[in-house]
Formats: sequence, C-alpha cells, structure tokens
Amino acid sequence: MKKLRGTLTLTVAVVWAALLGATAAAADPTEIQELYRRSYQLEAQARPADALDAVQQIRAKAGPSYFALARSAWLAYLAGRHDVAESSYRAAAFLKPKALEPLLGLTAVLLVESKWRELEQSCAAVLQLDPRNALARARLAHAYYSLGNYPDAATVYRELVEEYPGNLDHQTGLAWALARMGNVADAKARFADVLAVSPDNPNALAGMTLP
Repeated sequence: MKKLRGTLTLTVAVVWAALLGATAAAADPTEIQELYRRSYQLEAQARPADALDAVQQIRAKAGPSYFALARSAWLAYLAGRHDVAESSYRAAAFLKPKALEPLLGLTAVLLVESKWRELEQSCAAVLQLDPRNALARARLAHAYYSLGNYPDAATVYRELVEEYPGNLDHQTGLAWALARMGNVADAKARFADVLAVSPDNPNALAGMTLP
C-alpha cells in the first residue's frame, strides 16, 4: 500500500514547494472570503479559468490548504488545464491521505488525459480505502480496457453490471470487453439488449456493426 500511494504523491520537498507558491503571510480573512465568493460567482458564469485565478490568489496570500487545493483542482479541470488539476489533486491527496475526494478527482483528470497506467494506479489507491467504490471500479475497468487487459476489464464490468443493472455504460463496457476477447456473439446479444431500451446508444450501435 505504501508503495502504491507513493506513486500518487510527490516527495515532501517537492509537494511543499508546489503548494507554497508564496510564503503565507497573515492573510486578511475578509479578503480571502471575497476571493472565494468571486471564484463561485465566476464559476456560475461559466468562467472557470478566471475562478481558478481567484483561488490561486488565495493560495498565494494564505498558503496551502486542502480546500484551496481541491477547489483549484476542480476549477482547473473545468478550464481544461489538466496539468494544474492533476498536480493540485495530488497535493490535496498528500495533505489528506485518507480522503477519497482528491483521489477520485485525480482519476477524472487522468481519464480525460488518457493516462491509463496512472489511472489504474489511482483507482487502486481509491479501492484500498473504499473497496466497493463503484466510480473507481468503473474507471479501473476503463483503464484495463484501454490498456488491452480485456479479461480484467470484463471481470470488473461484470461485477458492476450485477450491482447496477440499469447502468448502460457498464453494460456496453462489458460487451466491448467480451468482443475484444473474441466473444462477439455474446457481446452482440448484450448490445441488442441495450438498444432495446436505448435505441440510439452510440456504443451499442457501434458494437452491432462488428463482423
């Protein structure tokens, strides 16, 4: 577990260098509140990059805190600044090693970055804390599939289908994993079941074109 968690965090010295940005002085609480207020207003206006700037000002004025890091990560994710989102989620996870929130946020970033091996590791870290976490298991299955590990992807998707039979993403994920393993007939039967209740489902439609 320690080895795995180590892959998700920076060294102590590097993390704190990244967190500090500027030495925290005696920050004015009212000014910090106003910056947070501004960040929420800008986010509501669909301006995540500007909202992120407000939170980064908080970090510069008040120093590192879990909440500022987590909020920075979320806003950076919305703004498409995935490098900032990833580093901020990792730093937040370093500060709160038992927290699921930053680890799940990190998996979302790694998913859109197509960093499949790191996604696999991050999902495993979540599952060490919460073994039945459905979101982490779904993303782990996606990572397995994208890495070409179709048997493990199918195993995880099959468990998810049993637990969440109405989730069509799990259904099509299992079907595609089976198809890649050569079980095309079984896969097509599952794709047909999805199309029976979701006629325009793009994953199922694509699956039905398999030879």
